[in-house]
Amino acid sequence: MRSISAPLAAHLAGDVQTICTLWTVTRRDGRVFGFTDLDRDLTYGGLTYTSTGGYTHSQVETASDLSTGNLELTSIFELSPVTKVDLEAGVWDYATVSISLVNYADLSMGAAVLASGVLGQVTLLNGQYRVEIRSLSQLMQQPSGELYGASCRATLGDSRCKVALGPLTAVGTVDTVTDAYTWADPSLTQTGPTVDFIDTTGRTIPTTAPYTIKVVPPTGGAFVANLSVMDSAGSAWTQVGGSPGAKQYSVAGDGTYTFNSGDATKQLFLSYSYSIGYFAYGKVTFTSGDNAGYSAEVKAFAPGFVTVALPFPFPVEPGDTYTISAGCDRTFGTCKNRFNNVVNFRGEPYVPGLDTILRPQSK
Repeated sequence: MRSISAPLAAHLAGDVQTICTLWTVTRRDGRVFGFTDLDRDLTYGGLTYTSTGGYTHSQVETASDLSTGNLELTSIFELSPVTKVDLEAGVWDYATVSISLVNYADLSMGAAVLASGVLGQVTLLNGQYRVEIRSLSQLMQQPSGELYGASCRATLGDSRCKVALGPLTAVGTVDTVTDAYTWADPSLTQTGPTVDFIDTTGRTIPTTAPYTIKVVPPTGGAFVANLSVMDSAGSAWTQVGGSPGAKQYSVAGDGTYTFNSGDATKQLFLSYSYSIGYFAYGKVTFTSGDNAGYSAEVKAFAPGFVTVALPFPFPVEPGDTYTISAGCDRTFGTCKNRFNNVVNFRGEPYVPGLDTILRPQSK
């Protein structure tokens, strides 16, 4: 039930009305913005509500059955402090919204709250953006609790993980830019631990030259050394330094295995060791340049080279400075061997899966 002051209720019951809506938006970074559909800026409650002059909203509806409200806002970028760059960077994601109605000719009548919620899905098209307002009742439709799984549900460095990120964080300066995702920084020389990858899936030797298979290490790591090559019968093949013969292979430093043409179509299991990228799955945040304040996840890291999962809003330029912190692939082995943090591991790696439950049981 809405609370409306007696003077405002009387004004709304009159034949002539001087009303407008005020939108108070509070972002997750704590910054508060005000917007109004009035043709001029309006100050109310100590906050100035900007007249964008270019936004429209759908009808404000509230049902008594606690169903999710259906409200959308459409505006033009050029007439709003909201920018395309900020929307794409997620700066406005999950911001809280409160919509009020006031008499702009007499603000002493107070405000009537029409709706409240959080910003939901955003659509960008032809210089405009459309954003949905998700009412608080939608929270009641979201699943609560957690589902068990093999990987950790905590984030490295958060209150549940409890690993201190300070010693795992470095500062850097962009030296050269490879593309929108990768740049070089010779000051980052950190190397991650070396672990073994045991192939249980298998690879097939191609039927055309050059009869090679290149392995791609997980967790953004780099190939270190070969461990073994086994065929489906469990027999080990022989590594050679030159051209391989039957049931032989050679290995390059980048993880490329070369086989004899006579062995084409055979299935093999390639096991090797690889180094985990020290900052892989971590976070990089720029502290200068056009991208100052923006962050992105590190997809892969090798000493001197950083690759992010998604490009930044603006081109990365040489001389831009940033901070970068280590990440975690959330596996039990990484938690145990790299961070010695098993006591805080938030996963269930030893819970049997469906294959164990459904397979025939012996008597």
